[in-house]
Amino acid sequence: MDASSYCAGRGPADDRPRTAPGPDPGPAGPPYAECVLCREPTEYPESAKGITLCPVCEWQEAQRTACSG
Repeated sequence: MDASSYCAGRGPADDRPRTAPGPDPGPAGPPYAECVLCREPTEYPESAKGITLCPVCEWQEAQRTACSG
């Protein structure tokens, strides 16, 4: 195989229209509480009691508490 034929084909992926990535519209549903650390939407409704964290901050907090030995 020579270098000119390598990756020269057009597959089904090349026929799709290209769209620019945009912001994620987020989950639809009830109003969600914002994260107390980064203010991103969380998985919890606004009526949730206590500290609400987004999945990223929740993961980071779990790492901090697990390693605080």
